[in-house]
Amino acid sequence: MSAHQVVVLGAGAAGAAAARELITARAVDVTLVGASGREPYNRTLVNKGVALGLITPEQAALTPPNEPFVADTARRVDVAARRVHLDSGATLGFDSLIVATGSTPRRVHAELRGARDAVRAGRLTTLHSLRDALGVRDLLARTPRPARVIILGAGLVAAETASVLHQAGHDIALLARTTTPGRTALGDLVARRVADLHRTHICTYFARQPVAVTPGEAHVGLVLDDGTRVEADLVIEAIGTTPVAPQPWPNGVDVGARLHIAGAPRAYGAGGVAIHRGGLLGSWRIDHWGDAAAQGGHAARTLLYDLGLGADPGPYLPRANFAARVYGRTLTGVGHNGSGARERCVSTDPLLVVHEVEGRAVGAVGIDAVRLVQEWAPRLHA
Repeated sequence: MSAHQVVVLGAGAAGAAAARELITARAVDVTLVGASGREPYNRTLVNKGVALGLITPEQAALTPPNEPFVADTARRVDVAARRVHLDSGATLGFDSLIVATGSTPRRVHAELRGARDAVRAGRLTTLHSLRDALGVRDLLARTPRPARVIILGAGLVAAETASVLHQAGHDIALLARTTTPGRTALGDLVARRVADLHRTHICTYFARQPVAVTPGEAHVGLVLDDGTRVEADLVIEAIGTTPVAPQPWPNGVDVGARLHIAGAPRAYGAGGVAIHRGGLLGSWRIDHWGDAAAQGGHAARTLLYDLGLGADPGPYLPRANFAARVYGRTLTGVGHNGSGARERCVSTDPLLVVHEVEGRAVGAVGIDAVRLVQEWAPRLHA
């Protein structure tokens, strides 16, 4: 009997975790498919390592699992024929499929006058990929210190990027559309504490948004909605991500409790591409490295269970942790935090907030409360 052929699309946290789980199983052959012309890398090192020149791109590389690896972007999946159509024109057949293609950064530049010229000049960029990081590194290296950097964003990546660039000696301004940046991901109480840290260490423009970009040869400017003009050497967009997947899933894959893709037998989704539907948490999506890896492993275990090769892993419930250093403080959390949950302050010093849905703890987040947060991880979704 021939081995069951599994194709894993995406070689980041979720895809690599799925492949590692599957290669331990007998009677399963795995092919891992990454992006065309690009080796896998650890995205958590992009903004706090490569962009600052602290590590090289090679040091951020991921070693693919010891299975066939194809660097050829998946463009389309024929679900009925069970074939993946690749960027090169080649195709791969599969018996089962795991889609773990991750996400792409949201952009504001398409909406703003002058922004496209700033992008072409390298003065307006995201900080999501190795290519982005190398562009930021090179621009900072040829700019007299301190460089003036504006960060557009409100979430964890924006906060961490502002912090690491500030610590490196650069002049940072943070621009966010809300009065409490990060509220949807961290909840109100922790986001307010983080906002206070921003105000203490850097220049902030909260409840503001850009309406135009004024690019120049050696600078870039932003015109804000209240008429304020802000000049900088570089503007970094960190306003979140959107799922990226091959057709027929251009807006991400809808997954059920055990990470099966809706309407696609023997197909599973994991990581930043997966949009979870139903259950206590309703509709949700988490896009950070730890949770992506946890979802990838879970999708693989579900697949093995469906083949009769392993135990039932049950529904996927987010318990993975994340952590970031923000102006010398440790921001950490586990599970699902923010939107739709009720906040309960468990400790004020250090700050620890538990997030609950219908009286059940689904997440915990805190500042300088690593041990307390870790203690909550096994208690989530109980």
